[in-house]
Amino acid sequence: MVPESRAARLISSFPITTENYSKAIQQLKARFGREELLVQIYVRDLLTLVMKNAVAGRNSPDLATLYDMLETKLRALENLGSTKEKFPDFLEPLVESCLPESVLRVWERSLISGVADDSTSQRSLEKLMSFLRHKVESEEIIKLARDGFVKNGGSFKTNKNAVSDTTDTATTAMLVSTNSSCDGTSIGKKNCVFCRKPHWSSECLLAQKVISTACFNLRGWKSNFPCEYVSKSSKFCQK
Repeated sequence: MVPESRAARLISSFPITTENYSKAIQQLKARFGREELLVQIYVRDLLTLVMKNAVAGRNSPDLATLYDMLETKLRALENLGSTKEKFPDFLEPLVESCLPESVLRVWERSLISGVADDSTSQRSLEKLMSFLRHKVESEEIIKLARDGFVKNGGSFKTNKNAVSDTTDTATTAMLVSTNSSCDGTSIGKKNCVFCRKPHWSSECLLAQKVISTACFNLRGWKSNFPCEYVSKSSKFCQK
């Protein structure tokens, strides 16, 4: 019972005795347990749910949450005897209006596929709730299957252990990227790897001067080793 509510104030007006317990229950039923009032409250809750989903659009709750909300309200109406006996044709379209469009399309297709069944009514609140229950159960199984192993960028991760198995594969793009970075010829940007100035590395005068000096020194030492520079700048080497 909510503190400081009207029902709480009504209960607190009775002295705490064994005889007053049944009297307090009768007063609560007379004030707050009227069947026609409770039916109106639950039906208005359904209407509010319909309006919220119509306004929310994509931000509406997921199907499992929506099913639980509908099941709770319909079970309360059923306990009052107001589901099948009084409002069978009213509650079914009201529940349909709460559903997302994609779910409604599947529901309509299921009705069309079962039109050749027995003479019982194809559209009913009981069948709609049964359809929603199976739909929610199917989505839970699919979610469980997907969350078991998730592939993300070449890594397979389990939901609990977070074990990854990553495989690195050499590609042409990686080779081009490597060659470009070594040569200083990144796509769309000139950046010399020798002097850090904005020109191609193969056109660097400082590098050409260093290479020429090194080759001259080798000739001075009468070295028979060929030039081993593996870059575009080796063409400036004068053996």
